[in-house]
Amino acid sequence: MLQDQTAVKEYITKYNLEDELSNAVNLAIKKNSEDPYLVISDYMKSLSTTEPEDDEDDEDDVIQEDQMPVMKARGRRDQVMQPKFEIPSDWKAPVYEKDADDTTFLKETMETNKLMRNLAPSDRQALQLAFYIKEFKTGEVIIKQGDPGDLFYIVKSGECDISVESVGSVMKASRGVAFGELALLHNAPRAATVTAESDVVTFALDMLSFKAILMGKSQQDQSDYVSFLNTVELLQPLCDADKQTMASALQERQYPAGKNIICEGDEGNEFYLIRSGEVKCTKIGSSEEVSRRLKRGDFFGELALISSDKRAATVTTVTDTTVLALSRTVFERVLGKLNDIIRDAGAQARS
Repeated sequence: MLQDQTAVKEYITKYNLEDELSNAVNLAIKKNSEDPYLVISDYMKSLSTTEPEDDEDDEDDVIQEDQMPVMKARGRRDQVMQPKFEIPSDWKAPVYEKDADDTTFLKETMETNKLMRNLAPSDRQALQLAFYIKEFKTGEVIIKQGDPGDLFYIVKSGECDISVESVGSVMKASRGVAFGELALLHNAPRAATVTAESDVVTFALDMLSFKAILMGKSQQDQSDYVSFLNTVELLQPLCDADKQTMASALQERQYPAGKNIICEGDEGNEFYLIRSGEVKCTKIGSSEEVSRRLKRGDFFGELALISSDKRAATVTTVTDTTVLALSRTVFERVLGKLNDIIRDAGAQARS
């Protein structure tokens, strides 16, 4: 049993639970799955090092909404499967003008939100534009437990009470707290009631915009990523299924010129492919770069994953650079068969 909050945080950090759960949710979005719970479950099972026992299909799934209490979801047998989401042909992404303060606030909030922080920067930018102001008076119910979900909220000002039937108040939501995201992933009933305890100003995002921006764009990104992977010579031995799996797990990152992506001596937990831009590789104590400049289609970060050693060099952007990052778990599962090829190619690139 974990006895205190410190032990809980250490446990979560030890197994990287927050990031892996976020990765699983985003994989469900990218797949536009009709059963996101199954995608999430399969992803989490793939991380296990324990041989699985007989599955118990009757067990209820447990879902955690960002910054919300853990709730028991309906058993899979009781779920109503939703039709595959299709973007209306005449739909256009809404754009609501915002001042500099609101733009910065939304950007910073989405960068720390467990659901949105692993999205591509371009996804977060599109969502930031689609949020609009929605205000509530003291005592007004913002969402009601059991109702169908339609909007996702980020609190701009004021305070809300979040309560669950038979439990009562479970937490307060103030500036920067987000709630309602489960409704955007799957047409599930609201898991809690949220009431304005003062006059509250929120940024709201409708379900159609969320799905059209994220799911539609993610599907296009998936196609773009596979096309890009097909151009990377290193990955030619991979079958189409492995490339699809790899593309689903890639996380797009953008870095300005002069930014360190990895630093010599750090632990290595990710593998990187350069989608655009240019980077240089340096080592402490040397005034010279230790390899040729790396550009589109090149890769780095593989040696620390193959050998479990610390990062052997610092990689710094020379120009604004976009990379596609792959976690250690997926790297080992998908690219393990390429270890020898990657090791030889990496050594050649740095010679």
